[in-house]
Amino acid sequence: MFSTSKQPGKNDKEPVTMASRILGFCFAVFVSVILLYLAVELLSAIWGWLLLVAGIVAAVWIGLLIYRRWRDRW
Repeated sequence: MFSTSKQPGKNDKEPVTMASRILGFCFAVFVSVILLYLAVELLSAIWGWLLLVAGIVAAVWIGLLIYRRWRDRW
């Protein structure tokens, strides 16, 4: 398992140590935090436009519902 012999073909993959697993986990958490920060920054930069588009879509949808109900009344 923790052999120091370098015989080809015997054990091509070296065993993963606990330190490298912890380091990999910390790196994954670090990258996740950076991506989450960038996503929040992007959202904070465009949230006003998103609300405007959502409001327009909601107004058109409500207008269509009212028009269909008014038209199907007869």
